[in-house]
Amino acid sequence: MKPLVLLAVAALGLAAAPAVSSDPQDLVGTWTVDLRPTPDAPAYLQPFVVSAVDEDVISGTFYGSTIQNTQINTDWDGVHFAFETSDGGSRYVTVGRLMDGVLEGRTYSPDRGLLQPWRAIRAETG
Repeated sequence: MKPLVLLAVAALGLAAAPAVSSDPQDLVGTWTVDLRPTPDAPAYLQPFVVSAVDEDVISGTFYGSTIQNTQINTDWDGVHFAFETSDGGSRYVTVGRLMDGVLEGRTYSPDRGLLQPWRAIRAETG
């Protein structure tokens, strides 16, 4: 590309994205999820534990519930995933993406009229 075109591409934020892992095994571990109900609310932290990933099957727990009916997609940037959980009375569908070491996702419960955006970081080990 010509220098002027490169400058324009960089100014528009269209430069090549950094390499992103698309390995579902990078999900394995314990994550600290912030489920605050609004952006200005205090943090409400809950664990997301991924004990294993085998092809499209994620084993673990989210918010203390066993993960079921999982799906993984690595065709786009990062590792995209989906699963269901239940608290015994309501069903929850969670979708998320692992990118640059951070999880971002949404949890939806049609039974509760809930759509909850969330972010997670790897839990401290030690």
